[in-house]
Amino acid sequence: MKRSFVPLVMICLVFIGLISCTSNERPFRAAKFSVKLQPNPLDSTLTDVFVKNVKKDQSQLFITLPDVEVQHYHQAEFHKGSVYVIRRKYPFSEFPDQWKDELWKYTSMKKGDCIYSSRGMDFRVSPQERDIALVSDTTLYFIDAIDGSLITHFNPAELSDVHAKDIQIQPLTWTKGGTFFWGSLYRTVNILTFFRVIAETWEVDYYDVDSLNINSSDYALNPENGMLVYSDFPAIFDVDTYQHVKRSKIRVNLYLYGLKSGESRLLATTYSKDFKPRWLSSGTIEVNNPEGDGRIILSL
Repeated sequence: MKRSFVPLVMICLVFIGLISCTSNERPFRAAKFSVKLQPNPLDSTLTDVFVKNVKKDQSQLFITLPDVEVQHYHQAEFHKGSVYVIRRKYPFSEFPDQWKDELWKYTSMKKGDCIYSSRGMDFRVSPQERDIALVSDTTLYFIDAIDGSLITHFNPAELSDVHAKDIQIQPLTWTKGGTFFWGSLYRTVNILTFFRVIAETWEVDYYDVDSLNINSSDYALNPENGMLVYSDFPAIFDVDTYQHVKRSKIRVNLYLYGLKSGESRLLATTYSKDFKPRWLSSGTIEVNNPEGDGRIILSL
């Protein structure tokens, strides 16, 4: 484990609007609300933004907007009655290559404000809506959720000891209380490092895992205690590769790994398929059945 210390920097941006869990911990609560985007049935230039009550499996139209970046894998979030959504703007219609992304917040009263603007972005809002972790290009920014002012920022060299070209930053998640923010560094499909930022001091802990050969499509991180479940399922880039893996009957192992301790344990083995692990609590995970169809629960 390495540490770096970054001073608190307060810069106003212009024109931009584990503690470890115990074994008797309650199961993780699923998100109460999620955001779903759908094309407006009457106008193809508009997007209907729905908020879904996950527990009741009910959706309600929240707002209809133009310019929503619907191709983004993480377009929007819902927090305490407000929707955060990425909108892609083309200032000059005659120059389609000149675009920018804007992160907007819409309150329950449907009042919208632009918080941040950059050319491409990915974001995660803290549970208390105090800070926003935002990745643009190859930099991780932390901005004030109210006015978009810059708090601090990190580049890949401050988040890892791995020296490699073309490293990208992947924002992952805040812990439940918003004390820590987790992310990873990756190249193509391989994860090189997991890092944790302490929101009060902006101190960084990072854990280099390049030697584990983790496929970014088959792992699950428990942000509350820093435990990782991952498999050595090979990267799949196309249909031909997938068919080759299926025919080869290769052995695929599922491991439990402690980022802080560096200790590893084999959990299960299967052949020619992934596990798609998901944490249910600090002591249980859900995975694809290694010996058949469907999903099963494993106790750790």
